[in-house]
Amino acid sequence: MKKSQFVLSATLLGTVLSVIVGIVTFNETKFQLIAQMREDVRQLEDKLSAELARYSELPAVLATDPRLVALLADSAPKQEVVEINRLLVRWASRLEADTVYLLNRQGTTMAASNWQSQASFVGQNYAYRPYYQQAIKGGKGAYYALGSRSGKRGYYFSYPVRDSNQQGLLGVLVIKVDLSIIEQVWKYQTFDYLLTDPQGVIFYSSNPDWVYQTLTTLPTPQKQSIQRSRRYGDTPLIPLSQFQHPRQLGDNAVISLGLDASARQPMLMTTHTISQADWQLYGLTPSSTLYPYVFQAVILFITFYFLVTVIVLAWWQRLVAQRQLARLNQNLERKVARRTQSLQASNLQLRDTLHQYERTQQVLKQTQSELVQAAKMATLGEMSAGINHEINQPLAAMRTYTENSQRLLAKARYQDVEANLAKTLGLIQMISDIVARFKIFAKKSQTRTGTLDVVPLLHAAVSLTKSRWLRQGITVQLPSHSSPLYVVADAILLEQVLVNLLTNAIDAVSSTPDPCIRFETQHDASRLELRVIDNGKGMDSETLAQVFTPFFTTKETGLGLGLTISKRILESLHGQLIANTNPTGGTIIIIRLPVPTKESE
Repeated sequence: MKKSQFVLSATLLGTVLSVIVGIVTFNETKFQLIAQMREDVRQLEDKLSAELARYSELPAVLATDPRLVALLADSAPKQEVVEINRLLVRWASRLEADTVYLLNRQGTTMAASNWQSQASFVGQNYAYRPYYQQAIKGGKGAYYALGSRSGKRGYYFSYPVRDSNQQGLLGVLVIKVDLSIIEQVWKYQTFDYLLTDPQGVIFYSSNPDWVYQTLTTLPTPQKQSIQRSRRYGDTPLIPLSQFQHPRQLGDNAVISLGLDASARQPMLMTTHTISQADWQLYGLTPSSTLYPYVFQAVILFITFYFLVTVIVLAWWQRLVAQRQLARLNQNLERKVARRTQSLQASNLQLRDTLHQYERTQQVLKQTQSELVQAAKMATLGEMSAGINHEINQPLAAMRTYTENSQRLLAKARYQDVEANLAKTLGLIQMISDIVARFKIFAKKSQTRTGTLDVVPLLHAAVSLTKSRWLRQGITVQLPSHSSPLYVVADAILLEQVLVNLLTNAIDAVSSTPDPCIRFETQHDASRLELRVIDNGKGMDSETLAQVFTPFFTTKETGLGLGLTISKRILESLHGQLIANTNPTGGTIIIIRLPVPTKESE
């Protein structure tokens, strides 16, 4: 099977399985949500039934109070009416009822617990209310409605008040209860709820817009009857669904609800009957709440299926690759066998080349060392005339002192002879110092890099070339530094560079009026910069471009290696040698060397 065929088959199978997983997840999640709603609705029904049962028998007990009987029988003094009102206030407070009030036989309120409020029931007639009509006939009354005066929802419990002989009916005692327990219980749930009366009118809901609307479409006579009773005020009783009767809803149904018929939302629904009040309690949740679970399940399945498919595909490709690799290995072994001999020969040749390279490197290092030494000797050769002059002067003085001492000795002037000998010893020490300086300069030694002070080396270079620049009348200006200037370098190599540069500067100013060579220094935390500045004729751009090229020279005599060797020496010391033209005339040669750091120290 080709890879493309495998991928196509796996994709089709995965699509079918994903649809199945989505359907199963949708149904299972729907079942679990409805089960959870059914349990929550049952718990709320239990609490509502308990609340209704708590108040259902209270009017029958309170209606036997003789104070109420006396008020309705017109046997109580008029001032007792205030006390009856206060009594009803205490009853309402203890019972946690919304209002407790007393109606006479005509349905007019004689006393009420809200007698002091602006919405007092006192003097209002409620003969049209079913709870009054039920009680005035001698039985218990129960009724849910919107208060016509208070505008508050409530459940009304009523019971007849009889005379002292329990024969005649004097009036009705009513307890109005606020069923806010529904809101207190349901505010912790994630579902919506509806509470409807037997006609399907919604009088409690988690959605305030649905209150006093109908769950199904009411017949016109029934709708008009409810509106005439003013049970729910003047609400239009708009149907939230397309069904004609609550029995059509069933249980566990998917129903579309909404005030606007064109924008109704599908909802999962479960219902429970509150038999005590003949109410229906509905639990609702949007069908769209199922989609995230379905999406998550499908994504997880697709991820799992993709991983399994990748593993199977990788295994299959690996199996094919192993077979191909076995064939390739056979071919490769044959090729390796043929090329091994050639590779061995190449290795031998490469080894010989490396040995030759190492020998060449050794010869190159030796040649460079000899070239540096030759440059020293060449510099000494150029300074030989100065050396001869420096030594001849003290030798001539020594001869004079010696001849003079012979004559003084013949005259027995021993003190004068001793003075001449002391002067002669001083001249001998002078010659020894001169020879020692040139001996150190000419010495061939291994490179030893370390921290050193540039100032003594600069003075030594000036001293070595002193005879030349004095003879030519050149002014040499050294930097006025009282403190040392430390760099990381080799003392002998750096001294050779300074001598080379000073010698070149002497040659450059040889034909200049008022010749001058000066040294300047500048340093920061990482490097020291030493400048050799002369006022000679300088160099043009072409000369500057070639000044460090081996065997390039502008002198009539010389090999043209001085600056080249100096540049190589400084680079080996991690430094730089730069040549620039002096804007005021002449040349500036710049030496840059690293200064000691904590690591180098």
